[in-house]
Amino acid sequence: MAIVLFVIGYPIAILVIARWVPVVREQRIRWFVAHEAAVGAIVAGHAIRDNGSGVIINGAWGVVAAVWYWLGGRRR
Repeated sequence: MAIVLFVIGYPIAILVIARWVPVVREQRIRWFVAHEAAVGAIVAGHAIRDNGSGVIINGAWGVVAAVWYWLGGRRR
Protein backbone atom coordinates (compact mmCIF):
# COMPACT_ATOMS: atom_id res chain seq x y z
CA MET A 1 0.00 0.00 0.00
CA ALA A 2 2.83 2.41 0.80
CA ILE A 3 4.31 1.94 -2.67
CA VAL A 4 0.96 2.78 -4.27
CA LEU A 5 0.79 5.98 -2.21
CA PHE A 6 4.34 6.90 -3.25
CA VAL A 7 3.69 6.12 -6.94
CA ILE A 8 0.68 8.43 -6.89
CA GLY A 9 1.97 11.08 -4.48
CA TYR A 10 5.51 11.81 -5.58
CA PRO A 11 4.88 12.51 -9.30
CA ILE A 12 1.97 14.84 -8.55
CA ALA A 13 3.86 16.68 -5.80
CA ILE A 14 6.95 17.08 -7.99
CA LEU A 15 4.88 18.31 -10.93
CA VAL A 16 3.24 21.00 -8.80
CA ILE A 17 6.52 21.98 -7.11
CA ALA A 18 8.07 22.47 -10.57
CA ARG A 19 5.39 25.15 -11.17
CA TRP A 20 5.21 26.33 -7.55
CA VAL A 21 5.74 30.08 -8.04
CA PRO A 22 2.85 30.49 -10.53
CA VAL A 23 0.66 28.23 -8.39
CA VAL A 24 1.20 30.51 -5.40
CA ARG A 25 1.23 33.82 -7.24
CA GLU A 26 -1.95 33.09 -9.18
CA GLN A 27 -3.60 31.18 -6.31
CA ARG A 28 -4.29 28.10 -8.46
CA ILE A 29 -6.49 26.29 -5.97
CA ARG A 30 -6.84 23.03 -7.93
CA TRP A 31 -3.08 22.70 -8.28
CA PHE A 32 -2.60 23.48 -4.60
CA VAL A 33 -5.24 20.96 -3.50
CA ALA A 34 -3.64 18.32 -5.74
CA HIS A 35 -0.26 19.09 -4.16
CA GLU A 36 -1.55 18.88 -0.60
CA ALA A 37 -3.37 15.59 -1.36
CA ALA A 38 -0.18 14.20 -2.91
CA VAL A 39 1.90 15.25 0.09
CA GLY A 40 -0.72 13.66 2.34
CA ALA A 41 -0.38 10.41 0.37
CA ILE A 42 3.40 10.56 0.73
CA VAL A 43 3.14 11.15 4.48
CA ALA A 44 0.67 8.28 4.80
CA GLY A 45 3.04 6.02 2.87
CA HIS A 46 5.88 6.86 5.24
CA ALA A 47 3.60 6.32 8.24
CA ILE A 48 2.61 2.87 6.95
CA ARG A 49 6.31 2.00 6.65
CA ASP A 50 6.90 3.32 10.18
CA ASN A 51 9.39 5.90 8.85
CA GLY A 52 9.15 8.74 11.35
CA SER A 53 11.69 10.96 9.64
CA GLY A 54 9.83 10.67 6.32
CA VAL A 55 6.59 11.65 8.04
CA ILE A 56 8.20 14.64 9.74
CA ILE A 57 10.07 15.94 6.69
CA ASN A 58 7.21 15.57 4.24
CA GLY A 59 4.60 16.69 6.77
CA ALA A 60 6.64 19.79 7.52
CA TRP A 61 6.84 20.57 3.80
CA GLY A 62 3.04 20.24 3.57
CA VAL A 63 2.63 22.79 6.36
CA VAL A 64 5.26 25.15 4.90
CA ALA A 65 3.65 24.89 1.46
CA ALA A 66 0.21 25.72 2.90
CA VAL A 67 1.53 28.78 4.73
CA TRP A 68 3.50 29.88 1.65
CA TYR A 69 0.39 29.49 -0.51
CA TRP A 70 -1.77 31.36 2.01
CA LEU A 71 0.71 34.27 2.29
CA GLY A 72 1.85 34.35 -1.33
CA GLY A 73 -1.23 35.30 -3.30
CA ARG A 74 -1.61 38.41 -5.37
CA ARG A 75 -2.02 41.53 -3.35
CA ARG A 76 -5.08 43.57 -4.19
